[in-house]
Amino acid sequence: MPELNLSQAARLYGKSRMTLHRHCRSGRVTSRISDDGQRLIDLSELIRAYGEPPNRVTPDTPPEASQRYTPGDTPQGTRDDLLLRELQALREQVARLQEEVRELRRLPAPGQLQEDLERASPAEPAEAGPQRAGGQVTGFGDLLRRFEAKH
Repeated sequence: MPELNLSQAARLYGKSRMTLHRHCRSGRVTSRISDDGQRLIDLSELIRAYGEPPNRVTPDTPPEASQRYTPGDTPQGTRDDLLLRELQALREQVARLQEEVRELRRLPAPGQLQEDLERASPAEPAEAGPQRAGGQVTGFGDLLRRFEAKH
């Protein structure tokens, strides 16, 4: 995995260098000091600590040589790929939600089911379920009517 200096990591994650220094000192982020005295952080360590980079790339600043990786390694190289994957995931989610709406539209309206049951057998109560010893019906329809009467 590539290593980034604090400036590169700060730019990539939109954090200040002081914040990264503080996180390195506190142990939140593991870093090492290079031979020339620079603090370096492995990209995998940054991802562990902060998640995937938010792709804060400005078009007017070209990437430094240490940031130019193959398209599969760097957020800059995969920016379009990430957007395409996100778009595909959103399209799949919309398709699933549309199917769910279609299934829900096939169901009867909340009050329609009760009306259909009453029309199907008007002589019998629609909630022909278990009864108590006193002869009171304790089905769902009876409970619903009692609840509505109280409120």
